[in-house]
Amino acid sequence: MLTLKTAVALAAACLAGAAGAATSNAFANGGFEANGPGGWVAAGWLDAGTGAPATRSADAHSGQYSLLLSVPNGIGASIAIQDALGHGGMPALTAANVGDTPWLSFWAKGDASTTGDAFVTVRYMGANGVIGTALSQTFQQQLSTSNWKQISFQAAAIPAGATTVFMEIGTRVGPILDNRPNAVLVDDLNFSLTTAPVPEPSTYALMLGGLAAVGAVARRRRA
Repeated sequence: MLTLKTAVALAAACLAGAAGAATSNAFANGGFEANGPGGWVAAGWLDAGTGAPATRSADAHSGQYSLLLSVPNGIGASIAIQDALGHGGMPALTAANVGDTPWLSFWAKGDASTTGDAFVTVRYMGANGVIGTALSQTFQQQLSTSNWKQISFQAAAIPAGATTVFMEIGTRVGPILDNRPNAVLVDDLNFSLTTAPVPEPSTYALMLGGLAAVGAVARRRRA
């Protein structure tokens, strides 16, 4: 016999299943596949205007393109940037994201040269500008010239008031020594935000069934 306690537990289980978390990419076009407007590196991505433009390469981890960051003349920087909301057209961060500690992951290969580095910086932005640094890391030590390697960093918690994330990813170099090039490829970039998924139709059916069972038992108890 179905008791009120059992029916409530059934309904709670259905609701818990519906509230499970999923993840989404905070940044647009993390695979650099989509073309951007004139002068853009790719859809959502701009060059930082350092004198050594970020471009795209047909040497990709997946798909057709990757991001190429290179200072071939030996002194300077090559940087791609994205404001996820302003440049990428991604949804704004909300109070539901506060406290989340996203992971940044991407695939990379290449060589920053003996006098250079490869770096990524992510900042949380609010209505009045920067309100916190999510992460600031170098990754040239993890690069291979022949194989794509996945690189991951965990970001700081998203603060209250954050509406978007801003990324700079690039390479910097002094004079090139030992004839080692400065060229870094990046692909399949993902900054994972926790999001609440839309429940599947079957989940809705289970939820309604559980709630109906609660109602039926309650009516029997009143009778």
